[in-house]
Amino acid sequence: MRNYLIHGAGGIGCVVAARLAKAGQQVSVIARGDHLEAIQRHGLKMTGKTQGTFPIPAHAGPEEADINEDTIVLLAMKSNDTSAALDRAGDLYRDRPIVCFQNGVSNEALLIKRGLQAYGCTVMFGAGISAPGEVEHSAATNVAIGLWPTGVDTACEQIVADLVLAEMDAKIHPAISRHKWGKLILNLANAYLALIDLPTEEASCEEQDRFFVADLYQEANLVLNAAGVDVETIGKRDLAGKIERLRRPGAMDPTRPVEAGRSYASTWQDLDAKRGNVEVDHFNGTIVRLGEQVSIPTPLNRVLRDRCMDAAARYLAPGSETTASLRAAAESD
Repeated sequence: MRNYLIHGAGGIGCVVAARLAKAGQQVSVIARGDHLEAIQRHGLKMTGKTQGTFPIPAHAGPEEADINEDTIVLLAMKSNDTSAALDRAGDLYRDRPIVCFQNGVSNEALLIKRGLQAYGCTVMFGAGISAPGEVEHSAATNVAIGLWPTGVDTACEQIVADLVLAEMDAKIHPAISRHKWGKLILNLANAYLALIDLPTEEASCEEQDRFFVADLYQEANLVLNAAGVDVETIGKRDLAGKIERLRRPGAMDPTRPVEAGRSYASTWQDLDAKRGNVEVDHFNGTIVRLGEQVSIPTPLNRVLRDRCMDAAARYLAPGSETTASLRAAAESD
């Protein structure tokens, strides 16, 4: 039996923790605040696609956890918090497999820089904390895992096998960095949806929204091609095909009926909860910095990053911008 330590008990981390625990694995989580206290007192309550209450050990930091030679660490905090989490862990995670259940491509790079054993994971499911100690699993169970930046080893195979037994749609990906770059492209729209207050199901309904996202993707496409970054686009179409589809004229229907409910990207959730920070610098900011390196302007990505970070710092709710205001800001950038 492996010993899984999920560092970051947000929506994603809790889904994985609950499913691994249900499958009989040894699992503990690192959480904070009221969420930590609630899990310690009452267990982790899951609703939606994962259901039940799980008496999972919860700790305030890695120094409190039972870390041994069988421990596998899953990082599931926002990318903004990774550096501080590793500082606190010190050498506790050294020589342990560390899997980044996180968006962006900066977390694995940070692990490698610190001489740690890094694995990438592309997360394709939705979940969020609905109340302290309670998490709603809203959509899917898809993950892809591989040794960073490429390759497969025994630990990778064991982790994926455990996740499959935990009834997750897990697979091994031998070129996980390519896959995670593809997910980063999708995450570029998160700031836009948060700033104009739009659910993910309606992101492609109106022309103005589709055209904005298409232009956003086009900026990234130019930069990535110039920088020679190898990207595996997620979905049926390559990036050029996605852009072409988004630029089709006319209105489109939502991706699911209104009565089925609406879901919101994690960046929207951060603004709505007034957490004071967002991780868009690890999405749009990555494209901005890469654009600077290859001398390609990225005004839309820059404006989204700056406006969204400012909205978070000022505790503004979703909807502080419009498509027009963002376009105007980008044109004057």
